[in-house]
Amino acid sequence: MQQKINFIIIDDSKEDCYLIKKRLETLDKNFNIKSFLSAQEAYDYINHTGINTPADSRKNIIILDIYMPLMDGFEFVEEFETLPKNVQDNYLICALTSSINKIYIDKISTYNSVKYFLEKPIKTESLLDLIEG
Repeated sequence: MQQKINFIIIDDSKEDCYLIKKRLETLDKNFNIKSFLSAQEAYDYINHTGINTPADSRKNIIILDIYMPLMDGFEFVEEFETLPKNVQDNYLICALTSSINKIYIDKISTYNSVKYFLEKPIKTESLLDLIEG
C-alpha cells in the first residue's frame, strides 16, 4: 500500500488494541499506529496535536470502541465534534462494537463524524474495506 495512513485505536481492552494493531501490520508495516486504552487520553492527544499529523499522510483513521468505562464512544464523538472543523476534517471515525444492536448503531450513526462501522472480532477484510473506502 502506498498511501500513508495514521491510525488511532481507542479501546479499553489491551488485547483488542493488540489484535487490531497486528491485523493492520499484516496489511502494511508502515502504518503509523497509536493505541489508547482511554477515550479521554485519545481525545486529549487529538486536541493537542490537532492537524499536526505527518505532512505526507493522507488519512487519519480513528477506530473507536463504543463501550468503554469513564468516557464511552458516544461521549468521545460528542467531544470530538466540538473541535474546530479543520481538525475534524482530518480524521475519519470508525465505530467498533461487539454488539450489532440496532439501537446503538442507529445512535452512533446520528453523529456526522462517524463514517464506518466494524464488528468485533475485527477481520482483516473489514480493515481493508475501511482503508480503501
